[in-house]
Amino acid sequence: MHPTDFVFLGLSGRIWLLLILFAGMALFSYVMLKRWQLLARGKPDDRFREWGKRLLNTLLYFFAQRGLFKDFIAGLMHAFIFWGFLIYAVRTVTLFISGFYPEFDIPVNAWGNMYFASKDAFSLLVMLGCFYWLYQRLAVKNPRLTLSRGAIFILSLILTLMVTDLLVDGSQIAYEMKNPRGAWAFASSVTAWSVTQMGLSQSALSSLHLASWWLHLLLIVVFLNYLPISKHFHIITSFPNVVFYTTTPQGRMMKLDVEGAFERNEPLGLQTIKDASWRDILDLYSCTECGRCEAECPAHLSGKILSPKEIILELRDHAYEEHPLFGKPTATRDLIPLSVKPEEIWACTTCMACVAACPVQINPLDKIVAMRRNEVMIKDQYPTLFTDVFKGFDGRGNPWNMAADARLEWAKGLDVPIMSRLQQSGVNTASEVDYLFFAGCATAFEPRNHKIAHSLAKILQQAKIKFAILGEEETCTGDPARRIGHEYLFQLQANKNIQTFSKYGVKRILTVCPHCFNTFKNEYPDFGGNYEVVHHSELIAQLVKEEKVKLTKKLEQTIVYHDSCYLGRYNKVYGAPREILDAIPGAKRVEMKRSREKGMCCGAGGGLMWTEEEPGKRVNDLRLTQALEVKPGILATACPFCMIMMEDGIKTKNLSLQDKDIAELVAETMENGTSS
Repeated sequence: MHPTDFVFLGLSGRIWLLLILFAGMALFSYVMLKRWQLLARGKPDDRFREWGKRLLNTLLYFFAQRGLFKDFIAGLMHAFIFWGFLIYAVRTVTLFISGFYPEFDIPVNAWGNMYFASKDAFSLLVMLGCFYWLYQRLAVKNPRLTLSRGAIFILSLILTLMVTDLLVDGSQIAYEMKNPRGAWAFASSVTAWSVTQMGLSQSALSSLHLASWWLHLLLIVVFLNYLPISKHFHIITSFPNVVFYTTTPQGRMMKLDVEGAFERNEPLGLQTIKDASWRDILDLYSCTECGRCEAECPAHLSGKILSPKEIILELRDHAYEEHPLFGKPTATRDLIPLSVKPEEIWACTTCMACVAACPVQINPLDKIVAMRRNEVMIKDQYPTLFTDVFKGFDGRGNPWNMAADARLEWAKGLDVPIMSRLQQSGVNTASEVDYLFFAGCATAFEPRNHKIAHSLAKILQQAKIKFAILGEEETCTGDPARRIGHEYLFQLQANKNIQTFSKYGVKRILTVCPHCFNTFKNEYPDFGGNYEVVHHSELIAQLVKEEKVKLTKKLEQTIVYHDSCYLGRYNKVYGAPREILDAIPGAKRVEMKRSREKGMCCGAGGGLMWTEEEPGKRVNDLRLTQALEVKPGILATACPFCMIMMEDGIKTKNLSLQDKDIAELVAETMENGTSS
């Protein structure tokens, strides 16, 4: 007898199934409509291009679950549950259809049997995954996981679904005393054997089959309706979230029409939920509360109030409060300080570790910077130390507020060509200069970093690279102003630089600073500045490989390399600095536990270079502690901001550790080079 072949309260089992389905789908559709209405209120965001990239990304990050396997065991356990859901989708549909058409079933043939073997295998793997995550939450109490009743409920519900599914097949095999699929249905066969050993009568086996079948389908309906009102909404939304990921360079911030917004009295940045784009709302829906972002965040790890996970949850809860499931939307309120504390957004180093860590490609950083933009440009609210930074931009075009002639201090004693003088002497700078060497503020204005520019210039001269600098015409890229939230100041700097570059016909730019590198490469194109941008680590690696620079002097030292966030995570330059270090005779390169994509920030990004951290909560101190674990003699960097932060930490801790830029190491060990 099929489980729907009965009459209860005058209604057949099929009618009851229809009523349950209708009620469940009606409630689910209502809640999904409400969620859709909130999403549809989001601002436009063009994510409907480059479908080839989107398809590949979906295959990798949704179906293959690539983002999870950075933590292999945890990722595998979650992937078991996810893949199990995909396998069970066919089974679920089959069970519901069979409720109305009892003869409908997965065919007993090669394909059907292989499916059943997969289904049985994943029933066990899904249960393994559920037990693992229950253990992590209840016994280990993993700090990155949100310990909530909802999480325990859903894991228990999934476990029950797997058990009832096995009981549906197992009790049927035991009742009918035949197994048409044989060993293919191995888990179901073991379940049948188990219930047989219990000595149940045929009537009891029939009742067990009936109860398991109905409980299984009822729990599916409960599960479906629980998803959009819980953190497990990501089961539905992670697919579109991954499909509509950002195909533009991750290091690029969105251009704002600042003057137009002021003229039209439009908001700038993220002040209320109505300022969020539809893709931002989708991000809020898709958070799994797994805490991977939090576990990678340098601000959080150094004891500050910021948690990228909590930022997303605070925004999500705020959105849900203003757009309740029942009743009309409430009045729009500011996100800061009602739901998000100002201290949270100002603790962010913009290192993008949270973005890289998220398995479903949520971007907390976009929201943080958007809230900064609103605080700075609309509310005029920001840490007081940034006042001097903005004054420096206003007065002298740089956050250090240094005079233009100070930009040439590093070049004293070197015969470094300057663009304006070359042009005055009749040189066609557009065709006769290979690279504009853009030193950057952190290199030009910090005496310690003069050695970096000095070393690079000597390397270029030895390799006979034709380069020139702007000298006093050089001005800040505007990156610090943009990351702090002052888009207007950034755009002034960008337009000024682009005009200067146009005057000299600049085509290729060589940078020391990864922040300059990222800005020129990924953000200036929005303003008409299109250049070939090369970081000094890339060019030096190429020169060494081509033997235009020969490293002949031994350096018997253990060297650990610190990845710059804006060079590494932002622009995926990991190999070049390491290739250089590996080419140094006698040097032994070691890696920190947190390196490459998982490398930790120095603490300078996002404008935090100009803030004071509390003792005991300094990101650079934490990063130095990580470096010291591998016992290096030299800490190598490829960023002047990182150099400043590491040097500060070394002095504070009174360490004997040397901190050197890769350019310095090459200048010291190259043929005809000199020790600094």
